[in-house]
Amino acid sequence: MENFFPEHLLELLVISMTFSIILMMLIQKLKKLSFITKSWQVWFLNLIFSFLLGIPFTIAFYKLTVYDGIWVGLFSFIGAASIYQTLKKQNLINYNPTSVSDSITISKDKEIKR
Repeated sequence: MENFFPEHLLELLVISMTFSIILMMLIQKLKKLSFITKSWQVWFLNLIFSFLLGIPFTIAFYKLTVYDGIWVGLFSFIGAASIYQTLKKQNLINYNPTSVSDSITISKDKEIKR
């Protein structure tokens, strides 16, 4: 694989995928805030947190440079939104099993008279 993609690029992409999952969960929690009402606000939060948290994440956990952290932030900015859209299309986000319902039906012959 070294012939097509440099080893360092693959390492940064793996780090970015890991951080993108964390970033996606954070953005989902922030979207529930009452003052986040527009899609551009979510986009802006994604952009800011990609770099504000991505650079320290790269430095702290992988002992890489700030320059590498910027690349991880950029890849994560692109990746977190892509992961979210993919999961949303597959109905993994907001999944409610059909077997779970709010009401229970009991037949008359099994009813306990009080």
